[in-house]
Amino acid sequence: MKNRLSGAYWRFLLVHVLVFAALLGFLAGLPAKAEPILLSNNFEIGAAKAFERQLTEEIDTVILAVSGGYLAEGIEIGRIIRARGLKTVVPSGAACLSACAEAFLGGTSMQIDGTVAFHIPRTARVLSQDDAFTQGLAGGTLTAIYRFEMGFGFELTRTINRWTTNDRLLAFDTTAELLLYQDPDSGLKLPRFYER
Repeated sequence: MKNRLSGAYWRFLLVHVLVFAALLGFLAGLPAKAEPILLSNNFEIGAAKAFERQLTEEIDTVILAVSGGYLAEGIEIGRIIRARGLKTVVPSGAACLSACAEAFLGGTSMQIDGTVAFHIPRTARVLSQDDAFTQGLAGGTLTAIYRFEMGFGFELTRTINRWTTNDRLLAFDTTAELLLYQDPDSGLKLPRFYER
């Protein structure tokens, strides 16, 4: 009888030690503390490099409240977000517009509690009508390719190109609305707009 109790006791002890060791291993693999980073300034030249320098291992979420900026910077920030596996969030009461909306698409998980809004690419300074056409074509191509990389088909770009202007943006107030553009057969509704 003594040997059976001894064997059962050792099995019981071994199981609990293994469970405790597995729990410690799991906890050791977690980041020390997940932290968000807030982007609230317009994307100026060099914003993507500055953003990348601020990232630490603890950061898992990018909170966006930016009214725009340089398109190329927004796209580069979005690619950095995707490469790092970060989430994107637009908080309630905040707006993520123009170049910021492009950065938002980089999130591996996206949450819209405020407004995310896109418009057709534009240029601030144009020397001629030919220059405006060339720059617009380049910006449109750049955004179409980027959005496709981020998992959105060409329907999002087609809708933006068809309905938006400098002052009228295609707006999304929920993540579910935006995600409909990943599958154009999912029953897209007429677009909602954000007027400046």
